[in-house]
Amino acid sequence: MPKRVAIYSRKSKFTGKGDSIENQVEMCKDYINRNIGQDVEFTIYEDEGFSGGNLDRPKFKKLMHAIKSKKIDILVCYRLDRISRNVADFSSTLEILQSHNCDFISIKEQFDTSTPMGRAMIYIASVFAQLERETIAERVKDNMLEMAKNGRWTGGKIPVGFISERNTFIDENGLPREITQLVINEDEMNLVKFLYEKYLELGSLHKLEVYITQNQIKSRTGIMYEKSTLKIILQNPIYVKANSDVIEYLKNNNWSIYGNTDNVHSLLTYNKTEQTKKNGKFIKQNKPLSERFAAVSSIEGFIEPELWLKVQEQFANNKTKFPRLGKTHNALLVGKLRCGRCKEYMLIQHGSVSNVTGKKRFYYTCSLKRKSHKALCDNDNAKADTIERLVMLSLKQLSYTKEEFLNSLKEQYKEKSKANSIGIEKISLEKSLLNKRNQIDNLVEKLSLTSDISEVLVNKIKTLESECKDIELKIKNLELEKSKLKIDMLSTQIIEKHLNDCRCIDTLPREKQKEIIDCLIDVIYWYGSGRGNGGIKIKFIGSDESDEEVEYTEEELTKILQNGLSGMTCI
Repeated sequence: MPKRVAIYSRKSKFTGKGDSIENQVEMCKDYINRNIGQDVEFTIYEDEGFSGGNLDRPKFKKLMHAIKSKKIDILVCYRLDRISRNVADFSSTLEILQSHNCDFISIKEQFDTSTPMGRAMIYIASVFAQLERETIAERVKDNMLEMAKNGRWTGGKIPVGFISERNTFIDENGLPREITQLVINEDEMNLVKFLYEKYLELGSLHKLEVYITQNQIKSRTGIMYEKSTLKIILQNPIYVKANSDVIEYLKNNNWSIYGNTDNVHSLLTYNKTEQTKKNGKFIKQNKPLSERFAAVSSIEGFIEPELWLKVQEQFANNKTKFPRLGKTHNALLVGKLRCGRCKEYMLIQHGSVSNVTGKKRFYYTCSLKRKSHKALCDNDNAKADTIERLVMLSLKQLSYTKEEFLNSLKEQYKEKSKANSIGIEKISLEKSLLNKRNQIDNLVEKLSLTSDISEVLVNKIKTLESECKDIELKIKNLELEKSKLKIDMLSTQIIEKHLNDCRCIDTLPREKQKEIIDCLIDVIYWYGSGRGNGGIKIKFIGSDESDEEVEYTEEELTKILQNGLSGMTCI
């Protein structure tokens, strides 16, 4: 019986020519013919345009499927790093090969897993392959930093006021190169200058944001500028015609500076943030101040140094006048409370100190009303203690009708619940998928034996592959639906516990009250009637979009509680 040999080749960049891949395959064939003989069956797996940093490659996955199906006796590649540059990935691949009695040969390193020494040497070589990969990544990073120190634009989000252009030049070796440069967009840059001048006129970011909102000044994507974006624009030295005064200001604020100023070109800033992995997620965080730097760029500045420095001075003055006070109110409804008129979120706002109680007052105010100074919304503010009491009264009322509420939720989940039918449908789909996979394997085998009807066979294989993907997607959706049903049923137990706690919600700690509100309420709408008073409409979890919301006032809810909670239902 002939040896079944799989040859795997990979190239990081896609060129469409495949010279490197074809050379890898030919060298592997020559090696096998010389060392094993002619009685072999070759199967070629080629991935062009895929990195060795991970195993997410289509042909490699197909290869591993064939190995697990015990259709391959020997896997051959030109070099170890064609399989993977990552030690962990390579190690897991090697374990799969060994568990399915598939030998591995790397012809460049002359490694063979049929011997203990060969296996040991492969692990050592894979460590060096990963070291090479990490060294290349570090070298690229260092190169980018050196480019940055020379004032080169290294990519990223294009700042307001600029557009990017690609220009071709001839390097010192006479080879054509391309470089991306930022060029001033006159219309947008005039807006940037206007923002600098208006900020100085108004004196604060908040007032500037109000002005922007009232006058509907929007970005190139049609979004109104908010405080965070305005602050970035007003503090970015990419706009300033850098001179010695600007450099001195930056140095006094812990910036390292590269290059010489000419009162024409601006500054680019680098190394301010880095991406790190935390709790399985990639997040962006600030780097130490000692590592950030600015470099004189090849980009022409637009803002005069005097204007730019006055804006920075205004920021410093505002920081002194209005220091960050920290959290002063444990707001229960932030994130749940919306304005009943414009549907925007409502934010907590400080008020004066009460002459009666001596306590500081807090209000919820519409974010759009605040930003536009009532130009786009004039809904009255809500007294924090009043509206929070209204919400807690409504939750207490809900606790007295909890059986009806829970039954309604369970009925919804029951209607969705098709656990048995899901299982039957999944088995049927898996059977159909297996059948189609077998058809593909048979067609691939026929394709290797004949070329007369290759086009017909290839088209059939493509059709079956497409059908397989559809089936796999359906199976995945069924699994997700089944998981969701389990979560839904578990949620009802948590909801029931919170409903029991609602009987005495007004006596619970604020952290517990917030937890109950977040669990049981989807959204709250506020309709002000003046002097901090008004009514609310609450949409509880599980309510249908077509359900009519019911408006509550404090007097109505208090009366309901006193009269035994008859005649009113919550949504």
